[in-house]
Amino acid sequence: MTSKQKRIGKVIVHREKELDRKVGELGKARAEAELKESAVSRERSQLERAAAEREAMSERAMSASEWREANEWLQSRAKSHEVATHALERANQQVQASQGHVLTARRALKGVEIYEGRLRAEVVKAEDKADQKLQDELARARSATKREKS
Repeated sequence: MTSKQKRIGKVIVHREKELDRKVGELGKARAEAELKESAVSRERSQLERAAAEREAMSERAMSASEWREANEWLQSRAKSHEVATHALERANQQVQASQGHVLTARRALKGVEIYEGRLRAEVVKAEDKADQKLQDELARARSATKREKS
């Protein structure tokens, strides 16, 4: 193995490690997005419950303070839902960014692997050419030896 092939091998190992790291980051980002999705779901159900409770309160007689508390509770749930939704959007953006990083790392690895394949093919071609040259020289030497004997 030539020194160039050894260097390329080291680059491939480095790129594989980088790809593994990026895949790990993608997995973490996806897990975080799933957590955010469940938080949005919980907040949505609490918002729906708060809206239903306020709706039920509107059908009976109540004081102004009870109505204000119900409205504040509903607004609080709506804000919590909005915050959770924004967190989910950011998590999804992070997943997309991580997917882009994984694709970039895969392309980089593939490029080095293709280069390594070309380098190997060139080495094999050079060896075949040297072998053919040696065979030709041997054939010429045999031919010259036969002529001298004749």
